[in-house]
Amino acid sequence: MSRTYRLPIGLLTAIMLLAPAAEAGKIYRWVDAEGNVHLSDRVPTEHARSARSELSETGREVERVQAAKTAEEIAREQELEKLRAEQQRLIEIQHAKDQVLLRTFRTEDDLLMARNGKLAAIDSNIQVIRSNIRRMKNRLAEMQQNAASMERQGQRLSDNLLKDIENTRAQLRDSYTTIIQKEQEKEAIRNSASKDLARFRSLKNLREENADPQLNQEKTASLLDTVVVCEDDRACDQAWIKVEEYVRKFATTRLQMLSDSIIMSAAPLKDDDISLTASRIVYKDRPGAELFMDLQCKPSPRGIDLCNTEAVEKIRTGFRDYLAESKRVQSAN
Repeated sequence: MSRTYRLPIGLLTAIMLLAPAAEAGKIYRWVDAEGNVHLSDRVPTEHARSARSELSETGREVERVQAAKTAEEIAREQELEKLRAEQQRLIEIQHAKDQVLLRTFRTEDDLLMARNGKLAAIDSNIQVIRSNIRRMKNRLAEMQQNAASMERQGQRLSDNLLKDIENTRAQLRDSYTTIIQKEQEKEAIRNSASKDLARFRSLKNLREENADPQLNQEKTASLLDTVVVCEDDRACDQAWIKVEEYVRKFATTRLQMLSDSIIMSAAPLKDDDISLTASRIVYKDRPGAELFMDLQCKPSPRGIDLCNTEAVEKIRTGFRDYLAESKRVQSAN
């Protein structure tokens, strides 16, 4: 019959060394939850999952069995293994990106030139869109004048004319949506280039003494500076009233279009003309919209100079402040 002994640790080795060889067999040693040391030739069922050691005839440890893991410990180890695997995957992805970065660019200037080339291409695209907008505004003005003349003469407006007017309005809305998307692309390019440049310097052990000034200066002006977000239809309707006020206040050309999605003054005809267009670009996947205000001057030398004046810049930057102030007043009331 097997017995379990709980003895002081100092006596255990001495007892085993004095035990007759004929009586020697497998001896197991373990410690219970209370810290008591046990010696026995058999491990009781209640301690079968505990950590234990098998001792030789001389008391030397010949084998060690770890404690059986609990369900919680197993779950934690599995989760840890997943995290380690994901970490390794991210390391491999970053290593691959680093290799592409180093193969693509030899110097910081190469990286900055690539970024500037992408920005210039988008700016060129935006200029084309804005030129098309001016042409569409002029074409819409002609069609509206024709329609007004026909109505004064008691003539029925043709379906083609009405369709052309509506199509032009839709094209204008789409054009302003595209401008916002292009400006967002520029922001993404700048952010990506900034991260790539920082990583490139780290990989090359370069200092920032030759940093690109544009990356360290304050953010340059962007058409996105006039974008205001409204969270739901009610907020957008209230803001749209203030948008109309703003366009009427600062546009020097006559109001050409007024609807729930676009408010537009006519294209600039004189050097000192300021044309404003505001569009309400509704989100497709959630409530709310982006309210975007665009300012245009006549594409003439004097008109371009006008658009670069501080007074005109205040009109651009004031749009967002005007709507924000109106929102604060409404909240206070």
